[in-house]
Amino acid sequence: MRGYGVPADEVQRLQVLESLAVCDLVSIPELDRITRLAARHFRVPMAMVNLVDAELQWSKSVQGGERRTLLREHSFCGHTILCDQPFVITDAREDARFVASPLVAQPPGLVFYAGYPIRSLAGHALGALCLSDHQPREFSEADAQDLQDFAGLVEQYFRGVEVDRRASLSVTQFERTFAQASVGMALVSPEWRWLRVNGQLAQLLGRSADSLAGEPLESLLFTPDKGRVMRHLQDLLTHDLQAPETTAPPQELLFLRPDGSLVWFLVGVSRLAADEEAEAAFVLVATDITARKASEQALAVLQLELEHRVELRTQELSEANARLSTEVAQRQAAQVALEHEKELFRATLAHATDAFIEVDPAGRVTAWNEAATDTFGWRREEAIGRSVFDLVVAQGAVKRYHAAFERLRNEGLDRTTGGRLEVQTQHRDGRLFPSEVSLGVNRFQGQVRLHAFLHDISARKAVERELLESRTRLRLLADNMPALIAYVDGNRVYQFNNQAYEDWFGVPVAQIVGRSVDGFMEDALLATRDAPLQRVQAGEVVSFDSRLNTLRGEIRVHTNFIPDTAMSRPPYGFYILAQDVTEQYQLQQRLQHEASHDALTGLPNRRAFLQRLVEALARVRRQGTGLALMFLDLDGFKQYNDTYGHDFGDAVLRHFARTVQSAVRETDSVARLAGDEFTIILEGLAHPAEHATLVARKLIAELATPVVLGGRELTLAASIGVAITGGDSGGLALSAELLLSRADAAMYQAKAAGKAQFALS
Repeated sequence: MRGYGVPADEVQRLQVLESLAVCDLVSIPELDRITRLAARHFRVPMAMVNLVDAELQWSKSVQGGERRTLLREHSFCGHTILCDQPFVITDAREDARFVASPLVAQPPGLVFYAGYPIRSLAGHALGALCLSDHQPREFSEADAQDLQDFAGLVEQYFRGVEVDRRASLSVTQFERTFAQASVGMALVSPEWRWLRVNGQLAQLLGRSADSLAGEPLESLLFTPDKGRVMRHLQDLLTHDLQAPETTAPPQELLFLRPDGSLVWFLVGVSRLAADEEAEAAFVLVATDITARKASEQALAVLQLELEHRVELRTQELSEANARLSTEVAQRQAAQVALEHEKELFRATLAHATDAFIEVDPAGRVTAWNEAATDTFGWRREEAIGRSVFDLVVAQGAVKRYHAAFERLRNEGLDRTTGGRLEVQTQHRDGRLFPSEVSLGVNRFQGQVRLHAFLHDISARKAVERELLESRTRLRLLADNMPALIAYVDGNRVYQFNNQAYEDWFGVPVAQIVGRSVDGFMEDALLATRDAPLQRVQAGEVVSFDSRLNTLRGEIRVHTNFIPDTAMSRPPYGFYILAQDVTEQYQLQQRLQHEASHDALTGLPNRRAFLQRLVEALARVRRQGTGLALMFLDLDGFKQYNDTYGHDFGDAVLRHFARTVQSAVRETDSVARLAGDEFTIILEGLAHPAEHATLVARKLIAELATPVVLGGRELTLAASIGVAITGGDSGGLALSAELLLSRADAAMYQAKAAGKAQFALS
């Protein structure tokens, strides 16, 4: 046997093996289960997991033999670790590399070998999962893929061991630092809760380490600082600490001890994670700076006291001068302010956009601004002294408004102030329009005046009417749509539903608004709904098909959830549009059936047959059972068509299809390929040749029974070709094309032997 090759990464490979400490003969149950399944799956007498070190091969798991060591120079696996693909020797007796190996030369003699390398996290080959037999074997691409999958399970185990070893070293180093640190240290979660606290930090906080576990960090912060500090920490979590091993700048935080005392810490936060995909945790390091902060505070207090004393002396000197001028200035300012207020009031009234009208207790106008002229059309000189009811009140309402004014005047005009009223007013040209009125009372030198600000609200009313009409049109449109339309707020509560809800479920719309969408749809919705609701409330447009129980029975529905991202924030409210697609679904099902079935006989057509055959062969390979494919050709069918016409020929084909279908099991598949060619798939057979023979004889016998079709008595016959695979046939599972070709050839062999014959391939 030739010398073995050495991988380019041999040094690193051996280092990984040494760090794992697995090169021994100790049994590992996880690997034994894998080799046991592999031996059973590939039907080989021996399946092994071998590790290859510098000189020896170590058997970590063996099915069909015993664990032992082997010199690397005699090892097949020593060649496998040099490969990236399965290493397969179909007959070692004919391979110059292995013919002289004691494994091959000594009885019982290893003849067949198939191995796949097992690699570490860094890709270094540690050994191989291998299969062996004392007989030569073929190894297909599908077998190679399955071997790779089994090797992946073994590789997953050793990588887990490697990860555990690395984690153990990191944890040991961290635990030693955590316990012996002279500063306070803690592990905190992304939700800022204490996970673990070392003794130094617990002592500084005046708490035991156990009592802090699970408690929010926020609960120990000084109350006035809580909001600011938690926002800062959250910013660190969101922005600064996204990358592993990133450290946030330290900050000064004030904590509250159980005894009410305060302690200052300089706090630094670092992310602790094995990789970016691991769940985040954070290391918090706290240094006690209470003494330093106390010194800083004392200095600040002394500075403030000094500044305050200087300020008091300065203030006393200036107050004396201020008092001397204050009285004179106050008198002058009062006079100026009075004049200014008068001018300001007049200017305000002159430039006010609302009409200002003042009346005496009799209702006569005493003040009228420019806006009142623009609003009602009367000039100031025309309005002063006239009754306000003749100028601004609609003529038909003068008596009613005048009586109301007298009641308010007699009961006290003060009761009319502070509110807004809507009244119908009239322009000088007779045009009526709504106005909003604010009333107030003035008293000066024994005189009482009632004033009012009036604002033309006809434009606003027009907008309100338009909105009401728009809502009415929207409701009318929604109620006449053949679909469910609704709006659900962020709490999943219905705020709008159209008439279709009552038509589909019999519940009035008014009884749905205010109800939870989860509770209402609990009985009606037959498909999973929680995931789409979560997605749309996160801002995603969601579409899905489901089934609903309605007054019309169960229907198929296509639903769209549209988030209301413009008017709300997460969790978003959303719109629902659900359309009845039952007819489309039924049409699609019918079209799919027609596309895969023969229109004349109702049997699966050639396309459906080939799909079923591929699936059946996959089960043969997976389960190890047998399968028989029967190819049937109706003898003398052309004569029926030529003699009696195509309608009669179609009747013959339908009868032939019924006869064939009734002669086989429900689990068998009958199909019409084309013309008078039919196929039968018999699967799940332990003895496919024997079973197919029985079925073929049964078919020939039943077809020989006379039958009357179209008023004519006839006896049918068919030539049957059979191809078998799997089971006790001894061969590997064939491809669909090859199996069909063999069955077709066998049918022609049967037809050559005469009518009503069958041939087995």
